[in-house]
Amino acid sequence: MDKAAQIKALIKSIVDADANYPVRGTVESVDGQTCSVKLVTGLVVTNVRLKAVITDTADYLLITPKVGSDVLMLSGNGTLDDLTVIKTDQAQSMELSQGGLILLLDGTDSKVTVKNNNASLVDIFGDLADLLKLLKVTTPMGPSGVPLPDTITALEQWQVKVKQLLK
Repeated sequence: MDKAAQIKALIKSIVDADANYPVRGTVESVDGQTCSVKLVTGLVVTNVRLKAVITDTADYLLITPKVGSDVLMLSGNGTLDDLTVIKTDQAQSMELSQGGLILLLDGTDSKVTVKNNNASLVDIFGDLADLLKLLKVTTPMGPSGVPLPDTITALEQWQVKVKQLLK
């Protein structure tokens, strides 16, 4: 055995792994935490994981590739039966759940979700708009009335914009 082969064998024994090169493909479909990918050879591989482990745990990061996007995958055991996406060129959505906080960037409807176990950003902005519509202040003549119609219209337009961004 030559010196390079010996070094390779020693490294393999130290890290207990074989060389694993990325596999390229194009996303055909997405189903939850898995997808189907068409390899450059034309073979379609199903049940490709989008996370290292498919679980229903509360803490996770899930990047869902867009159908038709190119991806790079690695195999956990060197076969096509154990592929995980490690990189995508186009993400459809990205969801982070950590300790009750959820952040979702959704390309499907171009909206963002920010919430935790107690509140959501869209609800907080909705409550604020409702509060401002009923705002009264003290004047020398006593409490004021509700805001003028043009202010109410401006608040309603603001609510529409918030709902176009947040869900």
